[in-house]
Amino acid sequence: MKQSAVVSDDFKRVESHACPMSTCAAPAGSPCRTGKGKVAIQYHTARFRLVPQLAKALSVPTPAVRKPGSVWTELPRPASAGTEPVGHVRLGYARASTARQSLDAQLDSLAETGVTRVFSEKISTRATRRPELEAAVKLAGEIRSSGVA
Repeated sequence: MKQSAVVSDDFKRVESHACPMSTCAAPAGSPCRTGKGKVAIQYHTARFRLVPQLAKALSVPTPAVRKPGSVWTELPRPASAGTEPVGHVRLGYARASTARQSLDAQLDSLAETGVTRVFSEKISTRATRRPELEAAVKLAGEIRSSGVA
């Protein structure tokens, strides 16, 4: 399977994000690290899943250029790392369980709080997939990766 293979610039995409693992906390621009202070052999799952193209990968190995297994040192951060977001977007989601229920109260509350985009659906609580919620989460990921809060 190609899921674990690293395309030449996948590591750059992964390293454009800081590692969210508290035991690693590698800043943007540096590979993940182990608890013993070495460069990790693969990126932490919580980190590479921040990259939409790699979200379903089982693992993403650290490339040889990052010297996995060697002593970890912080590398220069990318110019865009640590910059303030360029804008602000508010997304909302409203759901009713039955066709007889109304979304009006939820939609009014979302509008009052300044939500700029609302995803809504009438779908059973038992439904295993919620297409509008999935669309909202996908859009939020795309917006965040572009630098907007």
